[in-house]
Amino acid sequence: GAEPLLRTLAVYFDAGCVAAETARRLALSVRALTYRLERIHQLTGSDPADPMHRYSLQTAVIGARLLDWPAKEL
Repeated sequence: GAEPLLRTLAVYFDAGCVAAETARRLALSVRALTYRLERIHQLTGSDPADPMHRYSLQTAVIGARLLDWPAKEL
């Protein structure tokens, strides 16, 4: 589902987009984190590592948090 990927993005942004710190906070290997970030890129067409795409993804994460999504249906 969306929850693990949304959480990955939220933690990635909270960690200043530092992969090693994000992986540590999520208790993942850097390789597993990289796979998740690549999957997000495939699904959204936006690369979390690209500053131009990061703004859109961060805005989506903030919106999801404000709406308590996916815990609540929209």
